[in-house]
Amino acid sequence: MMFALFHNFNDVEFWHRIPQRMGRPASQVEIFRMTADSDRYLLDEDFVDPVNTLCASLIGPYDVDFLDARQCRLLAGWLEARLEQPITPRLAEIYRKLDDFARRAVDYNTGVVIEL
Repeated sequence: MMFALFHNFNDVEFWHRIPQRMGRPASQVEIFRMTADSDRYLLDEDFVDPVNTLCASLIGPYDVDFLDARQCRLLAGWLEARLEQPITPRLAEIYRKLDDFARRAVDYNTGVVIEL
């Protein structure tokens, strides 16, 4: 489980619409990894359905999707509002990191790969 922020798409290959991060230097792709099954459960319960509806994405457990800059702008707004509501500390930590990634993806005009 991870989020991958692309700083740029220079020489990046795409599989369908998903940019491939393998072999890309850390200066081009920034990764945030989650390892606990409990993180997957938290995201499945709180994140997947509302974000898929908002962003017209296909995020799901054990799957990969890519949110482009336009979708990241929507995601950042959702995360900002969600972080103002009661939330578990671990989910807040994950959401703060994803919010940072989404906002920077908008600035870079790239996007974020989400792999749950």
